[in-house]
Amino acid sequence: MNRSRWILATFLLVVVVASIFGLSDPERAARFAQARRDAALSADTKEIVFAVLALAIGGYLAWFMLIRRQD
Repeated sequence: MNRSRWILATFLLVVVVASIFGLSDPERAARFAQARRDAALSADTKEIVFAVLALAIGGYLAWFMLIRRQD
């Protein structure tokens, strides 16, 4: 396995271990669930984020198709 796969495998292992450790205790699991609810974006914010992403991707594709290909 090359280096990037080892890094990805290590990251996934850390996430799994942290999830098992964090969700095994009911009090900690409740705090985690509350933190996720608090961090959730509102519907308006999600629309703005998706619009900005769509504009960024569209701008890149336009730049790539119209300007970069002419070189």
